[in-house]
Amino acid sequence: MSFDDLPQDWPTRSLADPVLAADVLDLVVNDRDRMQGGLSFLLCRGDGRLSQPVFVGQIPHEAARRETVGSTVLTAVTLPGVGGLVVGIVKPWGGVDDDDRALHEHILAMCRRAQLPLLGTYVVTGTGIDRLPVAAGLQDVGDRAQGAA
Repeated sequence: MSFDDLPQDWPTRSLADPVLAADVLDLVVNDRDRMQGGLSFLLCRGDGRLSQPVFVGQIPHEAARRETVGSTVLTAVTLPGVGGLVVGIVKPWGGVDDDDRALHEHILAMCRRAQLPLLGTYVVTGTGIDRLPVAAGLQDVGDRAQGAA
């Protein structure tokens, strides 16, 4: 699948499905956003359905990316109806690198601290979308939330 062949009922489906989440990121992160880089946040309802996409672009350095994640997670938990999050690390090209992995760990920590289910973290580039796995022996909040459903 890709964004151009999403099922018609995709807005009613949970973004806890990694294929659907990747396709929705592909839909909402346009080519211009990919070229400038940034962070894409898909705010989700408690059942995992998309509530609101948010894109923050032109983040100048690693510390600013971490601050953006922290402030977005803390804001998301105060918004009515937000019960989950998908994060896209957006860059023009390249595969998953150590900076992406470090930011993913920060995203996991922030979501755990805020008790906000993380439904997935992805690297979004001009050539594709890759999901960042949770390290062996760890389980992100989103995975725990799915198991409880």
